[in-house]
Amino acid sequence: MTRAGVRVLLGAALIGVLGACGASPRPLGPSGVDGLTIPTPSPDPADFGDGVDNPWFPLTAGTVWTYRRDTETGRVGLVATVLPKPREIDGVATTSVRWQTRQHGRRVTVLERWYAEDSAGNVWWFGQDVRRGPVVDDLARRSWTAGEDGAEAGLVLTLQPRIGDGYANAEAPRVVDRRSTVGSLRATVATPHRTYRDTVLTRDVSSLQPTLATESFFARDVGLVAQQTSGATTSDLTLLRVRHP
Repeated sequence: MTRAGVRVLLGAALIGVLGACGASPRPLGPSGVDGLTIPTPSPDPADFGDGVDNPWFPLTAGTVWTYRRDTETGRVGLVATVLPKPREIDGVATTSVRWQTRQHGRRVTVLERWYAEDSAGNVWWFGQDVRRGPVVDDLARRSWTAGEDGAEAGLVLTLQPRIGDGYANAEAPRVVDRRSTVGSLRATVATPHRTYRDTVLTRDVSSLQPTLATESFFARDVGLVAQQTSGATTSDLTLLRVRHP
């Protein structure tokens, strides 16, 4: 499948997994998801540490990812930066990631997202502040904060993802309801500047956007390298480069 310069190579077995869009994964043995309450209505701050160093979603302060987002109406550049100052949400010290784009010759903030890692190395999503377009994520377009108005933090990735694991990314009534299923641990993504092999692929869906499905690809020691959304609309998010502090 080729779209906007991103080439994804998947095996036949994976196609079978992804074909059941929205279906619950079959029961599996012990994994990083087992024993967790997802989403979590009352996170215990003692269960979370400082910073996020999960190899599939590393958030070292000062890291900068530069992306290109292609939609049916055009192309835009986006820059994601890990901020040094933590933000406390629902009693947990979270790591902030700021997304920006250029408008009228200056950089403006599109949104800010907050994450935290538990003691087992799993990464949780604690909310976002959406300030203006362009949309970064078709499945989560509105602001929400865990612990407020019924919003609950969900899981982004475990320390050791496994095919078939499924979980909620976040839940907030009429605001966000996003869920992921791990589809592959060996997906290959060819971007304009680099080919990433053995990436973790998740298939993401939302009851609030039932006509859309997103495939997200995470490379070890890099993080999110590509997203492809299809359905009523189509869009691609492609990593162009990453700069570590």
